Amino acid sequence: MPDVKQSRLPIYILASAVIGTITGITIGDKAGILEPIGLAYSKMLEIAVFPYLVCSLLVGLGGLPRARAARLLKASWGVYGALWLLTFLAIFLLGAFIPAAPPPAVLLPGSDGALSGILDLVIPANIAVALDRNFVPAIVVFALLYAIAIQELPQKATLLESMEALRKASVVIWNWIVYFAPVGVFALFAATAGTVNAAAAGSLAVYIALFLFGTVVLGFIILPWLLSRLLPQSYGEILAELRPALILALVTTLSVAALPFIQKAAEELCRREGVESEESGDVIKASLSVAYVLSQLGNYFVALFLIFAAYHQRVTLDTAQWLVLPFMTLLSGIGSPSASVDAVAFLAQWLHLPSSTVNLYVETMTITRYGQVALSVMGFAFVTFAATLIYFGKARLRLRLVLGAAAMTVAVFGTLALGGRLYADKLFPAPSDVAIMARTLDRDLVRQVDATVLRERPADLASLDGAATFDGIKRRGRLRVGYGRDIVPFSYFNGAGDLVGYDVAAAYRLARDLRVALDLVPIDWASVEEDLIAGRYDIVMAGAYATPDRLRRLGVSDFYLANPLALIVPSARASQFRSYEAVAQTTGLTLAVFRDPVLGPLVQSLFPKARIVELASYDELPARTEVDAALWTEDQAVAWTQARSGYTAVVPADTGAPLLFTYLMPPASADMLRYVNLWLQFEAGSGVREGALGYWVKGVPRRGNEPRWNLIDNVIVPMFRGT
Repeated sequence: MPDVKQSRLPIYILASAVIGTITGITIGDKAGILEPIGLAYSKMLEIAVFPYLVCSLLVGLGGLPRARAARLLKASWGVYGALWLLTFLAIFLLGAFIPAAPPPAVLLPGSDGALSGILDLVIPANIAVALDRNFVPAIVVFALLYAIAIQELPQKATLLESMEALRKASVVIWNWIVYFAPVGVFALFAATAGTVNAAAAGSLAVYIALFLFGTVVLGFIILPWLLSRLLPQSYGEILAELRPALILALVTTLSVAALPFIQKAAEELCRREGVESEESGDVIKASLSVAYVLSQLGNYFVALFLIFAAYHQRVTLDTAQWLVLPFMTLLSGIGSPSASVDAVAFLAQWLHLPSSTVNLYVETMTITRYGQVALSVMGFAFVTFAATLIYFGKARLRLRLVLGAAAMTVAVFGTLALGGRLYADKLFPAPSDVAIMARTLDRDLVRQVDATVLRERPADLASLDGAATFDGIKRRGRLRVGYGRDIVPFSYFNGAGDLVGYDVAAAYRLARDLRVALDLVPIDWASVEEDLIAGRYDIVMAGAYATPDRLRRLGVSDFYLANPLALIVPSARASQFRSYEAVAQTTGLTLAVFRDPVLGPLVQSLFPKARIVELASYDELPARTEVDAALWTEDQAVAWTQARSGYTAVVPADTGAPLLFTYLMPPASADMLRYVNLWLQFEAGSGVREGALGYWVKGVPRRGNEPRWNLIDNVIVPMFRGT
């Protein structure tokens, strides 16, 4: 292993990071071409992670006699307890900075998959599957079980020598790859600086600041201070000793890269304290191996992200979830910083947060992973140094020291939390209730289509000139599409007064692909089937449902979306509507339904004891105070509640089969029906449908068409042009 303290490698790496950042800012999106180089470097660093982890546990613990392992456990448990206490104390105090979530936009049925999910994560029923799916906790449990079993074997020297050789080979591989660090780090920083979504980072600025503040204060002030009270080293000496490990881990954003340097620092500490021996080497290896598993403190800060995400996504966490969150985070937070993405996906599902939560986390990782890695490295060092010296009787973890560190944590983060509550209105404005009304059609798509939008359906809407067939539409040169008003998120008028929505965008794409002009004409749901039979529309694209009667009378496309039924209810009463059986058996309820030939009969059959009222539009709902709930589908109800505070979309459990969304066509349009079905298959296979659903239904931001700001295009070129 090269002596990085004497080499210039850290200087080269830091210089590469600075030059890469400048390059990214200078050339902007063009720096994306360097991203594969940076990713290749990161993947090469991860090649040896699992071999090093498994072999370290097998050698470190398996090579210890049972009495020595028990002694190390006795020396370590208090250290881990103190670290976890301080870490989660800081996280929850920082979480108190964030205000409570406003009423949720949606309540989904309870899931019983959390237990099975956590068991899959922890218990390695199939180690090959755990390795393939990056289930680090299961891999660790596997290694720990075998390490404890190896302790009982009388003849284990050959096995341990082989494992030690593989562990050392992993370190050698890292040393080879580290020499490429300047190139890899340059590429990573250039690509990040050139392509990062600054607008997205700005919208999460307060959370990012909290994350970085928490990890920096905990990792560089509180933990080193506590460690300096345990060890015969000053605060400055501890940070100086760990500088090489921190530099390499930060520039590579891989906490595992610091392990060899922490081991060397621990060996030097034992030498100075006069406990250098074969036993000290075994204890250090064992302590460091277990520390990598149990002291990934930076990964545990995903709990802070989930607290923020719950606020951001308008999801209220109950008392039980708050109490269990530290335990679930400990189990799922093991592994590299990249593995924390899997932890967020798992925990978000457990907390019933929307799937877009993972995308939100990935956006912030561009910045937060540096604090995440630094804190994890400090956790590894804290455990290895403290547990080793406690084992040899050279240090003692006193309760008053831990309480002092806890008091410091409360003082710093508690004061911050109080300040956050005082200025919550300015720092955390309520999540936008009009996001759905701000969505627009893609400008490039609109430019490609000659479109006419009628806001009112003519009373004497004439039949089409020619059949609504593929050939008839091509000869006519125009496609008449029926749309529905106020059918969010499928067809509706946004805040700017433009007709938008998932199906409206699909109509533009269909007209573009047919190379014809587009006429968008509103429909009357009461007569939509007769209008199609009479040939007044080529196709209806308005969030329409497939029904047996429509399948018999009309041309019905393959379904493009399936949705369960949902109830729009005042947020204060949302929890009362989570069970379909309970709602169906309640007498005296007044339920509203959109004036639709499908939903009306459906609500009558599902809730026979309720009084049913029809609405021309759900916009009438706030004024109808006698209505207890309104029936719609999940995506439509969620979109409606996102645009209006005080209401929640509840998906009751056991409401039966979902409704299928489809496009309706006249009965004599078999060739057009086949074309639309093939077109839908193409959109699904090419990712177009997934992207459209992400934007219109799930609220995933659309990538901008404008290039990212950069020095060359926005400053230097205009300067030379004199503009």
